[in-house]
Amino acid sequence: MFWNLVRYEFKNINKWYLALYGAVLAISVLIGISFSGISQHYTSYGNDPSYLLGFLILIFGGLSVTLWIATIFLIIRRFKGSVYDRQGYLTLTLPVSEHQIITAKLFSALVWSILSYIVFILSILIIIFLTPIEKDFTSLYNFISPYLSHGGLYAVSLLVSSISWILSIYLAISIGQLFNEYRTAMGILAYIVISIVIGYITFFFRVDNDFNVIAGTEILRNLFLSAIYYLGTYYILKNKVNLQ
Repeated sequence: MFWNLVRYEFKNINKWYLALYGAVLAISVLIGISFSGISQHYTSYGNDPSYLLGFLILIFGGLSVTLWIATIFLIIRRFKGSVYDRQGYLTLTLPVSEHQIITAKLFSALVWSILSYIVFILSILIIIFLTPIEKDFTSLYNFISPYLSHGGLYAVSLLVSSISWILSIYLAISIGQLFNEYRTAMGILAYIVISIVIGYITFFFRVDNDFNVIAGTEILRNLFLSAIYYLGTYYILKNKVNLQ
């Protein structure tokens, strides 16, 4: 039943979201091609390709921001809409546990978050490789090689931090729905308070040491926070549901 929930989550993703990925990648190609054109041509104002390049970069920046905002909106909408709004009556009558509901939505949100990271990185790489500048890959490799040994640890840290971030959103939404009025505003307030408290604690308990220690500490911290966020969300979903 868990995978049925996951499939249902993906089926309810609007096609415009996938189209947004394609638009970001397409704009990246246009920016890279425009760089090539600028290196070969120079004309007066009105036909100056640099204006087109600036316009395309502006569009790319806007699309990149839209990509992250859309990811956040997707995470919020799928959890709030199908659990605590009217659709929640159907969701909570399914023969599944609260654990399955939370983990299915977490898995789906994590996949879309990872896809957003990948699309953004691909966009940057497309621009770099299409730009007609001399590329010294040897120097680039020498620069990044000291960090490659930490690649796995960094990937785990990014994964765990993404899970912690998604679950913090779920907890904030769950706290917001405890109120009869201004649920969205209370959910936002709950998220701000959670972020401030965690940021305050993190600031005063920083570990200044080598990368392995810092990353390891971050992973443990985010695992601990993920457990708290998850259990808080589970408790509210199990015992304090207040559907509209």
